[in-house]
Amino acid sequence: MIFLDHTAVLALCQGHRLLSGLAVVEVDDPAQRAHVPALCLVAASLERPGVAAHVGALPGLEFLPLDFAGAAAVEQVVSAGLEWSFGHAVYAASADPAEGQVLTAVPDAYDGTGVWVVDIGKP
Repeated sequence: MIFLDHTAVLALCQGHRLLSGLAVVEVDDPAQRAHVPALCLVAASLERPGVAAHVGALPGLEFLPLDFAGAAAVEQVVSAGLEWSFGHAVYAASADPAEGQVLTAVPDAYDGTGVWVVDIGKP
């Protein structure tokens, strides 16, 4: 499964070609779509107001809520030193039994987390 962190969401809104392709292709199976963890959407929206409304209208994205188990896991990784804005992406990717991939513009932020990251470069 593919997850977009807040830096990838921001890159998408700036016209990143690969991400734009993922976001506009509607796939019948939600598991085959790119996923945006809720806290990543919040972090992107805090940095650039209006992002949530923009990406919420794209047919190729699914949005992941944060439940109690997720909140507890995010708390643990943030307490260990990870910035909060990356926490939900780490939880989502590590909870995915199919080895989820986090698409990000800052792969170094995930050092030591054990999740598989894909560097999207700069938009």
